[in-house]
Amino acid sequence: MRLSTAQIYDSGVNGLLRNQYTQYRLQNQMSSGRKVVTPADDPVAAAQALAAEQKMNVNKQFLDNQGNAQAQLRELESLMSSVGDLLVDLKATWVNAGDGAYGETQLKSLATDVRAKYQQLLGIANNADAQGQYRFAGYQAGTRPFVESGGGVTYQGDSGERLLQVETSRLIPVNYSGRDFFQAIPQGNGVFVMGAGAGNTGSGIIENGTLASGSTYSGDSYQLTFTSPTTYDLVTNGGAPVSQTFTPGTPINLGGALVNISGAPAAGDVFTVEPSREESVFDTLNKFITTLENGNADAPEFWNAMLRIGASLDQAISHTSDSRAVVGTRMKELEDLTSLDSDLAVQYEQQITDLVYLTEADIYRVASELSKSGMQLEAARQTYLKVTGLSLFNYI
Repeated sequence: MRLSTAQIYDSGVNGLLRNQYTQYRLQNQMSSGRKVVTPADDPVAAAQALAAEQKMNVNKQFLDNQGNAQAQLRELESLMSSVGDLLVDLKATWVNAGDGAYGETQLKSLATDVRAKYQQLLGIANNADAQGQYRFAGYQAGTRPFVESGGGVTYQGDSGERLLQVETSRLIPVNYSGRDFFQAIPQGNGVFVMGAGAGNTGSGIIENGTLASGSTYSGDSYQLTFTSPTTYDLVTNGGAPVSQTFTPGTPINLGGALVNISGAPAAGDVFTVEPSREESVFDTLNKFITTLENGNADAPEFWNAMLRIGASLDQAISHTSDSRAVVGTRMKELEDLTSLDSDLAVQYEQQITDLVYLTEADIYRVASELSKSGMQLEAARQTYLKVTGLSLFNYI
């Protein structure tokens, strides 16, 4: 068979190129430490590595979101802790005010202290993060949530929860509604609340009630109007009055609410028992300030008001603790998710390493193949030079 000069050259060049490509591929593997430099090196491993890398990137985003959520919740919990500390201090002030030895001047001095703590509490309620987003405003993060108006505080936010996706099927709230935290606080003992008429003239004081043993509160509203120091008319839910006998020191059972009225009520004095309603902590403090500024420690109305305020402060402290527990539960969940996703990140990274990168054994193998390839390339080069150098003139 005849071989043309062109075929001889083409065959030699193709052989050189194949050997050069093999050496180039092996050199790339050694320099990069990868056994799959291009998908053509191992299509199956390349596809599996790409899928693992995509999962790893999604997992990394979840870890970033979890870290972000943790940071926001830590700051939120710290603010709630400050609120709890303030309320405990306010309860201590309440105890001091109820000492019985404080005169008008001392009570007004306590009112000044309570007003300062009121402003401090308002500042916490309007706290914003580094981006200017108010933490207790719900979805209205750009709006100052609590504004003083008409002697009280108005909430301008909403009950929305700002969510961060921290797992494929888990969105976690990173804020807490100011309405839920500062306003949705039950009055009284959390089930029912006592009240005394502003125009009472006797020395009767209605104490904070409790549930009768083994009973539940009916949820009805009751009004006791004294017709004499020893009798009163009982009205249930605005119905017809029913005359009752009053025995000082003997508790009265009103639909499961056990009520005790101490002192000596006068004819015309009114006391109430109603289902507990929600009250803003700012309203409670306003009542506290007003009672201290105007109060007379010798007057029954002072003690009736102080008993209601003390119960409301207890409810606010308990409510704050419960809210912190909710945030703490979220933080614990995030810790668990972060631990799990950190383990997954290691697994994905190891999977990609096993699929794409050279092991120690692979390195020795590639080094050996690279050395062999170099010898083959040099042999092919020398062969090509000799073959292409053949000429009939060399033999003439």
